[in-house]
This record gives sequence, structure tokens and C-alpha cells, in this order.
Amino acid sequence: MATVESSLLAGHGYMADFFVPAAVVAGQVLIREATATDVGEVADPATTTSAIAMVGVAQNAATFDATPSADPRYDLGGNLLFVANSLENLVRVEINPFAVYRFPIAGGTAAGTVLQPSTATPANILAQDTASASVITETAVGTINMAGGLIKGRTGNNVGQIRKLNAHSNSVSTTAGIAFLNTDVVGDTYIRVPYSRMVAALQMTTNFVEANGIIATGTGALFRVVRVFIDEQNDVASVHVVHAGHFYGGGALT
Repeated sequence: MATVESSLLAGHGYMADFFVPAAVVAGQVLIREATATDVGEVADPATTTSAIAMVGVAQNAATFDATPSADPRYDLGGNLLFVANSLENLVRVEINPFAVYRFPIAGGTAAGTVLQPSTATPANILAQDTASASVITETAVGTINMAGGLIKGRTGNNVGQIRKLNAHSNSVSTTAGIAFLNTDVVGDTYIRVPYSRMVAALQMTTNFVEANGIIATGTGALFRVVRVFIDEQNDVASVHVVHAGHFYGGGALT
């Protein structure tokens, strides 16, 4: 699930509770509900590639009930009390136009999908077919162009080394713009993802809680990448982003 990791400016955001028009899951992206006649204040993004007027990510799961069994309860300071039957129709969100959000990278459109192995096409994990210091020859690169993303040595002669990809040949190879320190051998493996600090987009999974890692670089909603983390020992990765059109940061409303 997506989480608020930090902020570009010191301090935390403002915690607020919003009415929801339907059930939401913890960690999902929420945008402004723009329809005056709708019962909610926040809503799901329209698509996995759009997050216009983002409000934040859900701190908790919430349900919707037009005829609730209990009214939300607050303390004297106006803070929502997380007690039984008190979360119907409300979700808590940390409002911060400068928030850095951490999205786990999934190996596809569904959250929780592992990074795709070299037996799949297209793959995140690539196995070298021809020894080289910069070109990874592997048919499993498929037709997804991740040039502009990052690649990191997973096993073999270049473990832990990370480079920016700058070329792609459909179903043939992908190329690191700066050579790795060592010429690899056939069978050495690498992990690639379509994100780097030059990327100004993030495509979400279908439930808006993770980042899709099997896409062409530059595809998705208006997020700016701050950091990419690739754990080559456990075959997991995450992308850390800020949103370019936050509702409380002067972002476009349409």
C-alpha cells in the first residue's frame, strides 16, 4: 500500500477526515470529489494513469453506508476517535502538497504481483544471454520500453551496481547508458524498473495502492520521482514520489 514517507519541507501534513462516496482501502490514492451533488469529498482516481487534484492517500479503510448505524465520534479537540462503528463514511488523510509518497512496485496491474521473472515477457528480472558491460541481451525485455528507468545488478559480476537505462530494442535487449564496472557472464541477472529521478509520471495498480512496474517509462499520472529503491536480494522495489497537481497545492481542478 502507498504511504506517506516524508516531506520535501520539514514537518508533517495536516490530518483531516473526509466523507467517502464508496468503500476505500488503506493506502490508496484519493482525489477531490468534484461533483457537488455527490455525498463524498474524496474519490477514487478516474483511471490508473490520472490523479488530478490529489488529496492524499487513505490512512485507513472506510466503508460507505447511506443509513449509518452510528455517527462518527470526536474528542474535545475535534479528532476522530477510532472506536467500533465510528468509521462509516469517513477516511483519514494526511494533507501535504509536499508529501513524498512511497509506492511498492508491482510486476503488473494488480497490487501484490511480484516483479516479473525472466520466464515472463515482459520481465523485470533479466538474465544475460550475451556477455557485455552495458547491454543486457534478453528476449524477455519484450516490447515495453523502459529506457529512462533504472537497472540494478542482481546476481553475478555486477551485483548492487545501478545504472540508468538509455536504450531498448524490442524483444532483443536493453542498454545501460554508463557501463557496469565488470563485464558480466551469461546467466548474470538484473532487475529493471521504469522509474528514475527523470520520470514525471507514475502508473498505479488497479486499486490505486501500488505502482505498476510493467509499463513504458513516462506512462501514468502526474507524479515526480524523488527516489527509487531496488532490493536485489529480495526481488522487491519501490518508487518514492511527490504529486505535481495536489489539490491543496494549487493543482488543476479539471
